[in-house]
Amino acid sequence: MSHWNDEHASSYDEQWGELNFHQQIPQLAGVQPGFNIVELGCGGGYLSVCLAQSAQHVRVTALDPTPKMIALAKERQDKAGLSNAQLQFFAAGAEALDVSDNTQDLVVAAFSVHHWQNPDKSMALVFSALKPGGKIWLCEDLNAPTEGSLEVHANLKALDGLKSLLQNSGFVQLSHTRHHSHEGDFLIVEALKP
Repeated sequence: MSHWNDEHASSYDEQWGELNFHQQIPQLAGVQPGFNIVELGCGGGYLSVCLAQSAQHVRVTALDPTPKMIALAKERQDKAGLSNAQLQFFAAGAEALDVSDNTQDLVVAAFSVHHWQNPDKSMALVFSALKPGGKIWLCEDLNAPTEGSLEVHANLKALDGLKSLLQNSGFVQLSHTRHHSHEGDFLIVEALKP
């Protein structure tokens, strides 16, 4: 399910779990009141909380394959006072996304696509989950190292790899930007379900 253990999860969360950039993502991704949102690769849940708090009546379903990450995420949810109606976490990878078809307004995957075990299957599930006109919003750190088993999906951290994955899944109106900050050099890729 996940190649990370509890120690990796805690170490990652301490270093990358609460970036200032996470607080900007709801606005960058265009979150609106009443949105149904899926976050894939939610890690310790800081971005999930930011998404859930970004507008009224937003509902976030957040997945991560590492049980320790989900435990950390639920702690953040409790501290933020968010109910399960607003934010729900599941210990599952992107390839196990299980929401009804045509129900989601937005799918967010920040710094996680290169971790997906089966990118083609995962993106097909994302496409099915989104409403017509729904958006996928992806972000990757262009400077982060890729190591071990992740080298197989290293091309998914690059623009061409992400565009190809999205186009092959049926997405249209692809756009990309780069976001520079002291926290990193981030590639943002967005696309719509027709």
